[in-house]
Amino acid sequence: MIPPRRLVLSSVFLPIGTDRPLNRPTLVNHILILFNVAVFCLCAALTGFEAREFGWVTKTFGLGRGATDWWRWVTYAFVHADLWHILGNMLFLWVFGPVIEDRLGRIGYLFFFLAGAAAAGAAHLAASPVSVVGASGAVAAVTGAFLILCPRVLVRTFVFFIFIGVFNIPAMWYIAFSIARDVIGFGHGAGNVSYAAHLGGYAFGVPVALALLATKILPREDYDVFYMIRQARRRREINDAIRESQDRFRRGAGAAGEASGKKGKAVVEIPEVPIEVANARAALSAALNEDTRALIPERYQALLSAFDAAKASQLNLNPALEVLSSRAQLECANRLFELGERALAARAYRGFLSQYEKDPQAGVVRVMLALLMVRYLEQRQQAKAVLDDAIRVLTERGNDEEHLSLARSLLSEIANPSQAT
Repeated sequence: MIPPRRLVLSSVFLPIGTDRPLNRPTLVNHILILFNVAVFCLCAALTGFEAREFGWVTKTFGLGRGATDWWRWVTYAFVHADLWHILGNMLFLWVFGPVIEDRLGRIGYLFFFLAGAAAAGAAHLAASPVSVVGASGAVAAVTGAFLILCPRVLVRTFVFFIFIGVFNIPAMWYIAFSIARDVIGFGHGAGNVSYAAHLGGYAFGVPVALALLATKILPREDYDVFYMIRQARRRREINDAIRESQDRFRRGAGAAGEASGKKGKAVVEIPEVPIEVANARAALSAALNEDTRALIPERYQALLSAFDAAKASQLNLNPALEVLSSRAQLECANRLFELGERALAARAYRGFLSQYEKDPQAGVVRVMLALLMVRYLEQRQQAKAVLDDAIRVLTERGNDEEHLSLARSLLSEIANPSQAT
């Protein structure tokens, strides 16, 4: 792990920071950098990096197949061959290390760094008989963990290539580029750079971070890869809403054509979505997608207003345009309920039932709608029919005693208002 690897990237794409805020002051990462610099200065003072003198340092503290004393698995990561070697490694550690320390905690981060160094060293020994020095493998473990824990974070990057300036590059692409370059370098081989150690560091950092998130040992947050997966699923649901609306309209138009006795192939024309409705749907979907709860009532009300206005001027407006995909609509209704927006929540639940009557969650939605009607909206008599349907659906499914019991309790409240809770 000698100089060229990080210097080449730094000379073109120089990372200078990230936009992920820290919850605690950085300590361990700074100590690691200071210790690396102190060791480098000591080596420079004692050996001047002359081949013979520095060779003793490598033989004593480096890691190789013939030199695997227990301390070498750690000490090799604190020895660097020249100025560019340490500058490249410490640059990446300075930028990416604080965030990983913030996520893992100080002690956890220290053990992670040292274990990453050992894993990278093992990968190098498996691939090469040559002794190795340098922190590149441990730094690769840190950046690999960063890829999983913070793929959505932006890396402030000084670019000196076709364009010169500071740009924000998503960490996912920045680190993926580094990994791809190392894979290519490993395949071709490149002088005195241990690409195997780099890949070994990534191979340690990525799965460890994934395991910590998957087991919830490490709390999840809006920057990590699992959040990205949830976001992607929500975007698919938003797109599904449009397709579902079009399918329902086609089925409705086809049924109308058959009822009128028309022969031949029916031509179904789907009316254009009014721009105000489309914009309101997009804004509400964005609030749900980003889980910006405070904006959901305002944006749902804006969708209802836009839909009602469009309906007044367009008689054949598709009623499905008021409703999002099944999951998004249910999430919207639940969020409105949690925020105390009872009238809006009731309309959202009604919208869900109007389009997804056969959905597996329809029984539960009926109970939630009836709960609002009985206890908050003074619509007790209207709620009885909703509860009868809810009990029928839940009884048929037979696997939700909790909501079935609530439905029966609400019926009792309707029959005996004095017993209401």
